[in-house]
Amino acid sequence: MIMRMSISTLTLMAVLSITACGGGGSTQGPIVITPPSEPDSTPAPTPAPDPEIADADSDGIADDSDNCPNDANPDQADADVNGEGDACNAIATTYSFENESGASTVSYTGQTARQVLLSDLVTAMEGLTRDVVNVPATVVSDLEFYYSFDAATRDSAYPAVFALAGNENMIGNDSDAASGTIAPGAISADKVIKSKIAGEDSPSHILDGEFFGWGEFDSPAALVDEFLRVIGEEASDTTDTIALAGGDIVNIGLPTVTEAGLDMRQLLQKFLLGAMTFSQGTADYLSIDYGSDANLSLSPGQTYTEGAHDFDEAFGYFGAARNYGELEDAVTGDGYLFAESDSVVADEAIDLRSEYSFANSQNCAKRDQATASNANPTNLSKQAFDAFVLGRQILQNAATGATETSPGSLSDQAADALNRQIVIAAQTWEKCISATVIHYINDVIADMGNFSGDDFADLANFTNLAKHWGEMKGFALGLQFSPFSPFRTGEVMADGSAQSVDVDVDDLKQVLALMGDAPVLADGTQDITLDNSENGSLYNQAADAAAAKEAYIADLNTARDILETAYAFDPENVENW
Repeated sequence: MIMRMSISTLTLMAVLSITACGGGGSTQGPIVITPPSEPDSTPAPTPAPDPEIADADSDGIADDSDNCPNDANPDQADADVNGEGDACNAIATTYSFENESGASTVSYTGQTARQVLLSDLVTAMEGLTRDVVNVPATVVSDLEFYYSFDAATRDSAYPAVFALAGNENMIGNDSDAASGTIAPGAISADKVIKSKIAGEDSPSHILDGEFFGWGEFDSPAALVDEFLRVIGEEASDTTDTIALAGGDIVNIGLPTVTEAGLDMRQLLQKFLLGAMTFSQGTADYLSIDYGSDANLSLSPGQTYTEGAHDFDEAFGYFGAARNYGELEDAVTGDGYLFAESDSVVADEAIDLRSEYSFANSQNCAKRDQATASNANPTNLSKQAFDAFVLGRQILQNAATGATETSPGSLSDQAADALNRQIVIAAQTWEKCISATVIHYINDVIADMGNFSGDDFADLANFTNLAKHWGEMKGFALGLQFSPFSPFRTGEVMADGSAQSVDVDVDDLKQVLALMGDAPVLADGTQDITLDNSENGSLYNQAADAAAAKEAYIADLNTARDILETAYAFDPENVENW
């Protein structure tokens, strides 16, 4: 039985933990789970002016109690809780923060380097061919170069392959010349993907002590190893074929797609986006004790406090450009548009540290685009970004006066406001992932609708099904990695307030079980093993192929309904994603 605390109980625990003293800069403290009670957004009535009371801005608030005495603000809004109203102390609109001396306090180059590493791993998989001369172990080793190889040795021999779609110039540090390609070591040296996936960096990051969702694999690392093994085997096997309508038998051809309909390239990339970036961002960096003296003190030799740096690292894993909130969804959905994105520092190059949007942040924008013409369109990209910016602003305020040996100060009220932004950022990030899962559920159902009877209409019908299913399942596996998930708290932020939702971890397990470990093919069969050794059984023990496919589509719709409930999504948006 899953036990969940009430929002009021968890809020009290959150405030107490976030303002506690002691601990290290990245020390795991009590995890902040729920937001505080919602602020009253009703505008305060403007009282009639009293000629005997000084009120320079004529907003009905006496100067001696007005948080912006020279700027009319009858609502006294103060989002960052620093004592100065937003009307005269505006909240930042970009993820850019400076100390009292004007030096930047933002840094997350290690996260950017790992984003590039993951992209390069995908490029390496896309460069594979099916060939009998391929040695499976060598193929795996070549891919592990990007995933788990010793970083110090790897960086010295790393080929710069990451490139922008338009082949524009990039920079990744302050000393190298702009170039059309870049290696992750030029951004931050000695970074590895494997050491940062859930369960490898910290056992607690396989939440509640378990990993679930794919067969008997008990850790993300074990599943990744199996994915890599299968890719090695497929790359050397030229015999894989499928049957098409009309009786044609065709070779699959793609080295990372199995006869069972598993697109291993998609599965591996999307799973790592959850097991590394989302897990690190939420279960690690957004879950620290931001109120400890250590996290309110400057990091040795740096301009930022330990806690602010951890918050930056969470933002780096989210992957958004620092001016993400000023860009159109069409720009961020593609990662960048040169003319608009080269604007943090206009220098005729895209700075990967600040002007490019990676992976998860791209998907937020894509899902928003898909609902733009609906009755209740989403604005996930703005909600996530605004929460990250406001949370970071609160931490910047708390750093005032901090040194390496003397901490700044985070008041109870500021800690409460920070906690709220953390929950919004983490859950909105998760909503972007869940909405993307729903998008691919819809695609898989559409692909199955394109079957020609009990055969694939053509090779593209098969490869599209494999691609969309791999993205669906890969992203869905990642939903288990956040302690802020509605599947773990029973609450979701919707329309600015916390709402109870009738889901728990068992419901997420059901979503993954309903998807299975392979798609249902045109003949109604579903493989239950990665090596295709048990293919041939009709799904759900159905009487015939038509019934098997109908049952699987019904199960996918059930999974989609669970996700709609968990994240309080609008049904029209779910239908159109």
